[in-house]
Parts: sequence; structure tokens; C-alpha cells
Amino acid sequence: MDNNSRWSARTAGKAKDGARKAEHQTEKVTRSPFAKGVARAGFVFVGLLHVLIAWLAAEVALGGNSNADQTGAVEQIASAPGGPALLWGGAVCCVALAVWMVLEFATEWRRHGKPTKGLGPFGTGIAYLALAGLFVSFAVGNRENSSDQSKELTATLLAAPFGVVVLVAAGLALLAAGGYFGFRGVTRSFLGKDAQPTPLVPTWVKVVGCIGFIAKGVALAVVGLLVLVATARHDASQQSGLDGALKSLAGQPYGGWILGAVALGLACYGAYSAARARYADF
Repeated sequence: MDNNSRWSARTAGKAKDGARKAEHQTEKVTRSPFAKGVARAGFVFVGLLHVLIAWLAAEVALGGNSNADQTGAVEQIASAPGGPALLWGGAVCCVALAVWMVLEFATEWRRHGKPTKGLGPFGTGIAYLALAGLFVSFAVGNRENSSDQSKELTATLLAAPFGVVVLVAAGLALLAAGGYFGFRGVTRSFLGKDAQPTPLVPTWVKVVGCIGFIAKGVALAVVGLLVLVATARHDASQQSGLDGALKSLAGQPYGGWILGAVALGLACYGAYSAARARYADF
């Protein structure tokens, strides 16, 4: 082995040692009692958000015209006493949850040798990070409606090369996510995974978890269908995010009852998420 080869080998070894040390330090920090406490608080914020979405959806089911999605729910938080402080607190807690889930993804990847084994926590981490961004956006005064943002993004993609392919892939991904949530709800396979409560938790946690996962799966699937319909019709107005999805349910035969059931399910998901703050296995 020549000098260049030995130098390259030593450099690679030092880089690997440095990466392992950095990973160890990161895990040590995130698994501290303080980090766990912040992450658990994040579950409370996520639960509150789903309960507020459920409340807004129930208003739509009763004939109202509320903005029944994340922005509508965050608007409720922002307008409450101490709203800005709550928004910043929610952002910090959701970032902590996102970091935790990404570390779970890395752990599963290392344990099984396949990145696909950790896609669940990775996707959840991305969702929590997006939620943190929404909290920050409202905290700094940017309160654009997510339905309008969905329509604008869809219109941009429809006009772009390969944009239709991206939209079809997004619609199918949302359908798959909806099926995944529904499957986890029906089979109770969510218990004991990804910082979820263990199978030994009280029965009520399991019940609201099952109902909540199924309802969230229905909501995601409807959003995915709307994305595909908007793409097929080349009409961005057909895609208006979660708010449009829930309101489209209200427009179906017996839609008020259907939307009311979904609203109840989303409230159950919120209650389950809040329960994770107490029973989650970290």
C-alpha cells in the first residue's frame, strides 16, 4: 500500500469515527429527560391541532363555512390569549418531534440495513417539521390560507413540464398514506412503534387510536383523490387540500353525517396524540 492509499484509509477512518461520535452525541442529547419532555409536549400540540380541525369540520357538517384544515386550526391558536407564545412553543416542540423521528429512521436503517425499514418515522418527521413551519409562519404574521396555497401549487405544476407526473405521484402517495393509516388503525399495528404507546396502555387509548387512525386515513385518501381529479381535469380549483376534501365529503349524499363521523374520528386522533405525551414509549 503506497503513502496515498494509507493516507486515504486513515482519513476515511477518522471521518467514520467523527460521524459515529457526532451521532452518539446527538442521540445522547435527544434522549435526555429535557428532550423527551419537549417531544412529549409536541404530541400535545399535535393533538390540540387535530381536535381543532375536528371542531371546524363539525361546523362544516352543520352547515358552516369554516376553514377546516391545519391553517384554520392554527388560526384558532393564534387568536387565543397568548397565541404568539403558543405558536412559538408549538414550533419548538414539533421540531423536537421531527428530530426524534429522523433519529428513529436512522436507527431502523442501521439496525436492518435497509432505509425502507424506517420510512414510517421518516415521513412522520417530515410532517412534524412542516407543522413547525406552519406555526412559525403564523407567528411571524404570514397567514395565507392552505387551500389557496394548494390551488396555486397545483396550477404551477400543471403548467410545468412533468408537473402532471409529479401530481399523479403525489395523489397516489396520499392514497397510499391513507391506506397505511387505515390499516394501522384496523390492525392496531401502531402500538409499540415510532414512539407510540405500548400494547399495555389503557383500553381507551387503544380505542381512540384505532378510530383516529382510520379517520385520518379517510381524510388523507380523499385529499389524494382530489389531487388526482384536479390532475385528470387539468383544473387546479379541484384541489384545495384538507379543507376541500372535508367539504367535498359534506357535499355527498348523507355528507353531513359522513363528515360528522370523520370529525369525531379526527377528534379521537387528537385525543390519542395527546395520550402519547403520557404513554409514548421513548
